[in-house]
Amino acid sequence: MPLTIRPDSTEYVTATVTADHDLSEATIEVALPATGVLPETWITADVVSVAEVSAGKWVATYRILVGPASGDVALEAGTYDWILRVTDSPEVPVRKVDTVKVVA
Repeated sequence: MPLTIRPDSTEYVTATVTADHDLSEATIEVALPATGVLPETWITADVVSVAEVSAGKWVATYRILVGPASGDVALEAGTYDWILRVTDSPEVPVRKVDTVKVVA
């Protein structure tokens, strides 16, 4: 289910990523291009927590501030892809995580 927000709202958008190893040293970035467009601008996410949730399974919780009041990015009405990039040498996976709908 896509995240739906208003263009005049400023709020943290939080998500998680899982891996088979500790993500404490990884850089987590988010891009929000219009749906179907390749990302050009990346936002370094705040990592809220990294925890081993079971033997060999790690979860990192991260967030960015979306909106016009000092947000990392302000979005106009439209539909955007939530793209995640994790820089964790030697891997740099890039994945579409979700869809963000901005509605007035």
